[in-house]
Amino acid sequence: LPTIGPQLKTMVFVSAVAPDQGRERLRKFRLVCFVCAAFSLIAAAVTAFVVLKGKDQGTNPMALSKGSDNEKNADNAGEEEEIPLPMIGQSNDVPLDFSGEGTNEAEGEGGEPEGEAGGSTKQYEVLDMVGHDKTSFTQGLSYGSDGFLYETTGLNGKSKIRRINPTTFEVELSRDISSQYFGEGSTFYTDKDGNDRIIHITWKSQTGFIYDPTTLEQLSLFTYTTTTPKNQGWGITYDDNNQEFIVSDGSQYLYFWDRDTLAEKRRITVTRSDGTEQDELNELEMIDGLVCCNIWYSDEIICVNPQTGISEKEIDFSDLWSKEERESAGADVLNGIANGGDHILLTGKLWDRMYKVKLLV
Repeated sequence: LPTIGPQLKTMVFVSAVAPDQGRERLRKFRLVCFVCAAFSLIAAAVTAFVVLKGKDQGTNPMALSKGSDNEKNADNAGEEEEIPLPMIGQSNDVPLDFSGEGTNEAEGEGGEPEGEAGGSTKQYEVLDMVGHDKTSFTQGLSYGSDGFLYETTGLNGKSKIRRINPTTFEVELSRDISSQYFGEGSTFYTDKDGNDRIIHITWKSQTGFIYDPTTLEQLSLFTYTTTTPKNQGWGITYDDNNQEFIVSDGSQYLYFWDRDTLAEKRRITVTRSDGTEQDELNELEMIDGLVCCNIWYSDEIICVNPQTGISEKEIDFSDLWSKEERESAGADVLNGIANGGDHILLTGKLWDRMYKVKLLV
């Protein structure tokens, strides 16, 4: 208030010359002094409160302006850092942290997880994640003895057969299937003359194809039946030990076809470990002598004894890539199993990724 002194002198002079004007100026001067004093008291009180509050919380009161950043960090605390998905054909240079994945536990008697005495058992371990063409409506997936990965996809007008590099996971060769066919499962095998081949079935057309894996050229066409009246084709795999194909059609049956004649030799009914029949059997893969089956619209894979039809392994992959995350990414169901020897490769319809996993059960 550097102007108070001169103003006070002016008011004294004015009061002497003109008493009425002097009283008015004195009233205004008192009002200004009162307002300034009130603001000073309020500012002092706020400063004291902030200092005391900062001491109570152990924080620096001068850092309160960064509160928004601190709140963001607190909101993100405990969340895993999002790891960028490697693009098809690129290696993943960022170490992948799969801790917490594959933690579904084997259940003990009564359906409850085993306690500390028995110990809990992880059903699988994630080894790696690699890229996958997210436009692929995956129906069949298998490794060949030539080392390549082969995939068939579905939907009328979009069905394809592809050869994929097993190191880079680039699609090296792709051929379209006639738009009249909705492509389904496929598998790699060796015929009676020692030639590598791929067999491929379709959904409702009761028609299948044999391809040369080197060129993906169609070599022959065949027809088949499964369960009447639909006679559909869903999944197919090959049992090299018994030289037979195993086929699913969405029912509770698995069909066994002779490799050379493609005639049905027998069929079995698939039952779960609790004795209930299981239908909606989809993509198939032979793993350690068992027929492992994707179940349509489920994140479970069951592995069935090919003689009895009884499920001997039931693996829940619901935490591999959660349904909620898949839906937000526009991905569909888990469907696609390939036995890579030292790993099992899993993917799904319209997935942008594939997982290499190791089964622990």
